[in-house]
Amino acid sequence: MKKILGMTGLLLVAGGVFLLAGCAKHEAPASSVAEQARQELRDGVVFLKQGDAVKAVQSFAAAIKTSPDYFEAYYMLAETFIHLKQFDQAQAVLTAATGRFPENPVAYYLLGIAHEGAGELMPAIVSARKSVDLFQAKKDDEGVKRAMVLLGALVQLAKKDSESKMVEDAAQGAAKAVVTATP
Repeated sequence: MKKILGMTGLLLVAGGVFLLAGCAKHEAPASSVAEQARQELRDGVVFLKQGDAVKAVQSFAAAIKTSPDYFEAYYMLAETFIHLKQFDQAQAVLTAATGRFPENPVAYYLLGIAHEGAGELMPAIVSARKSVDLFQAKKDDEGVKRAMVLLGALVQLAKKDSESKMVEDAAQGAAKAVVTATP
């Protein structure tokens, strides 16, 4: 799991701004409420740069509360939780985001990462696959590539875990057979 998190952390940093810019521009709020939400988001980014994750989380959450249709706030809050390894909180934020923005591939991409971080490989694979599908529907080749890398890594991890489980089960079965065969 740590291997994937390290790789996905790099993917988040390298591709986060690109993904966010490409997928969320039509979902920004309007009016003075929008400006307040954007200011809360900017404040959160400043807090992150200062190393104050608690205040950053509070600012991003305030931006969501101010304008629930502002995807960038969900994105920043979820990414912050992921980097803090608070995967349950990230999942909660991203589940809300996918409910509000069901066609946003970035939300599913991040949800896949959050599920993987929580050790939930099958939901992670499902979310990553949905992300690939949505990026393809938007004809976003870079997004498709990033999501495919995540999906491939998750599938490989699931295969490795499955093989390890089979070996462990076989060893336990052999040990039981030896015990029952011994007089």
